[in-house]
Amino acid sequence: MKKTMIYLPEETHEGLKRLAFEARTSIAELIRQAIDQAYQEDLEDIRDMEEELAKYRADPSSAIDYAEYRRQRLGDV
Repeated sequence: MKKTMIYLPEETHEGLKRLAFEARTSIAELIRQAIDQAYQEDLEDIRDMEEELAKYRADPSSAIDYAEYRRQRLGDV
């Protein structure tokens, strides 16, 4: 886990402090959960892209050109 610093408006901080107290957790955990919810799909896309890139780097011959891709995936002639 990496540490980062953010600045929040006082009202936001106070609200998070109350929510964290009620949920018996930390403000940091609330922020992590919110980020996960807001960006989960994007983060998964990045991970998938990195895996595909690693596969390509390991075996560039596995790639196909765009015209072939269109034929296979989109049914273009």
